[in-house]
Amino acid sequence: MSVWRELLVWTDGTVYRWWTGHLSPKTRRRLYTAYGADNPATAARRVAHRCEELRQAHPRSEPIVEQMS
Repeated sequence: MSVWRELLVWTDGTVYRWWTGHLSPKTRRRLYTAYGADNPATAARRVAHRCEELRQAHPRSEPIVEQMS
């Protein structure tokens, strides 16, 4: 599910995964985090935390804010 710019959460039924926003220092590949699907409340809190980080880094543009009013 697309949550916010640069935040796509997906699951295989066992875990929820998303990009942390960081790259591996050695390989420069994206680093992902995973939370068990058996604990969706914890995963949801962590997704909300990541979403807030991204909202602060990438706020909505003025035209979008105006359309939402």
